[in-house]
Amino acid sequence: MDLNTMLGMPGEALRTTRTEWRQSLTNAVQAAFAFHYERNDLYRAQCDAVRVCPHDIIGYNDLHRIPLLPAVVFKQGAGQQILTAKAADIEIEVRSAGSSGVPSVSRRDAMTFTRASVGTLGCFRDFFELSNGTGLFLYSSKSDDAGFRMPKVFDLLTCTLDDYSYATHNRPFDIGEALTQLRSWEGAKARHIIGTPLAITRLIKVLELESIRMNLGSRSLIIMFGGRHQYTRYLGTRDEFDAEAQRILGVGRCGIRDVYSMTESTMVAIECEYQRKHVPHWCYASIRDSSNPAVELDPARTGMIAILDALNTAYPGFLLSDDIGEVDESDCPCGRTGQTLTVRRPYRAAERGHSNAGTAAIANGWA
Repeated sequence: MDLNTMLGMPGEALRTTRTEWRQSLTNAVQAAFAFHYERNDLYRAQCDAVRVCPHDIIGYNDLHRIPLLPAVVFKQGAGQQILTAKAADIEIEVRSAGSSGVPSVSRRDAMTFTRASVGTLGCFRDFFELSNGTGLFLYSSKSDDAGFRMPKVFDLLTCTLDDYSYATHNRPFDIGEALTQLRSWEGAKARHIIGTPLAITRLIKVLELESIRMNLGSRSLIIMFGGRHQYTRYLGTRDEFDAEAQRILGVGRCGIRDVYSMTESTMVAIECEYQRKHVPHWCYASIRDSSNPAVELDPARTGMIAILDALNTAYPGFLLSDDIGEVDESDCPCGRTGQTLTVRRPYRAAERGHSNAGTAAIANGWA
């Protein structure tokens, strides 16, 4: 299955045989590697330094050999220097506070923006089965909050709903606006709530303080986009969140979905009804040794998350993040094939030290 078919038919691409998935993914990533190797002198120099070229990427087991770009360079103002595309061809800049709280800026050309929009919308449709219903989008109006730029993501979802509304969750949280809107949709096929984990947690806590209980219905979803790692001390565990959401909003565990993404990548890992985050069919997730990111770890081992993205034409989309996690290639009960990702943050100081040292080693190579 070629890349354009994968983007246009996400349902089929996500449920192909494991053999076909591996071959299709390998072809797409190898082609992306060749694209940047031939057009980006800085990236080619890095590849030549470790003696890797596109001809060396023959099969699925060779993907880990592709040199990585550390995500930290996007936080150091170096994003302009690593472009494969011409600066004049850049259409948008995507910004995020990221996991460290340091602003990250990545750029998209027309091809990347179009591919990412089509691929992401297709995945949203496949995982969330959105074609009607209503949606309450919670976001922050403060520019330094994780959810400030969420409306850009929300726009991809609004076209799949019958009706939708936006509400801010800044302190103090005016519950009246959100509550009135949710109640006005009573009787709708589904009433979805979409926002950062912090925003949805604030909504739940205010409802609890006001002794208000709602039953949004069995077809309703709570969809979370990023930001959880910045507020772990306030949010508690995921199990606690799920229990509160079911008790206050009437949404069961299978209807609570988290989406993991990186500003620097087109990758969106979306949870299925079994709460397993599926890596999209155009990306390869690789777990790396935190002390030596050139070493790929076996599945189920914990390490730094690297994402090899076949869609990005603006710059090499082969990124090493500061996030810690594991990858799993076992079958999922939902029927989708490919990889699933468990994301854990570098909680311990010693772990952070290894992670930063490994990232710095690659960053120094790029410098």
